[in-house]
Amino acid sequence: MRVGEKTHHLLSDYLRALKKWKQDEEAIQSHKDRVIDEMKKEFEASKSRDYTSYDRDNKFWLSEHYYGENVDEKFEQAMKKVLHNLDVFLESEWNEKVQHYFKTAKSVYVENPREKDFEGMKLNLYSIPELKNVNVMAAPDFGVVISDNKYLIIDRKTGQEKMDTDTVSEQLKIYALKLLLKSHVDIQKVDIEAYEIYLPSLHQIGGKIEKADIDHIIKKLEEDVEFQKQYLVDGDIVKNQPLSLDNFPRTKSAKKCATCSFRKVCEDLKAFE
Repeated sequence: MRVGEKTHHLLSDYLRALKKWKQDEEAIQSHKDRVIDEMKKEFEASKSRDYTSYDRDNKFWLSEHYYGENVDEKFEQAMKKVLHNLDVFLESEWNEKVQHYFKTAKSVYVENPREKDFEGMKLNLYSIPELKNVNVMAAPDFGVVISDNKYLIIDRKTGQEKMDTDTVSEQLKIYALKLLLKSHVDIQKVDIEAYEIYLPSLHQIGGKIEKADIDHIIKKLEEDVEFQKQYLVDGDIVKNQPLSLDNFPRTKSAKKCATCSFRKVCEDLKAFE
């Protein structure tokens, strides 16, 4: 029920406001009220399962309703989880660290998940020949330029925890690679620490980013690109065109249409054709 996304929104709202001014109990409650109001509206909208009223500017309703799952009894629990995740963060040392960084760091980045900056999310891979035409996007939740050669990257998680604390995830390596490419610095001349912080447990995974981590993620991207190339027609990107509509016949099953979250799009396509 999108607990992760709503936690992301709530924490971002709090941190972005905290970056500007101190947040008292009233301000924090206003952030909570906003997210809960959004969740209630989206819950009711998805519960109606009125596909014809789909609004592009207010998307991402609960897919469980679209696919006929009964999640009504879980809604209150989902709201409580979102609020609890913020409360845990507020009482943690990470909240204290964040406030310290806002006052002392050279610069602090807080992602705004409500307004995705897709251009800003792109990695500038032109300096890597095998990847210069590849589009890779990444944006951590929180980043700190502590000094000219010291950086911190934080990414919050609400899913199932990874108990292995001795490794740096590929996602964190991507964030670090993006930082290096954007700042035009050598990994061997800077100190980058990156962590995934799980809520509500505050379990953390990550550590110092080494040259081997950057070499690994570049190699992994190159291998993934080569793997995808095998599916190109004759190995030629130009020939790799989408198949015609004839290859995707519409179903004649009314039952399938009734539970399809693309019903409105399908109707629009029929009118267009």
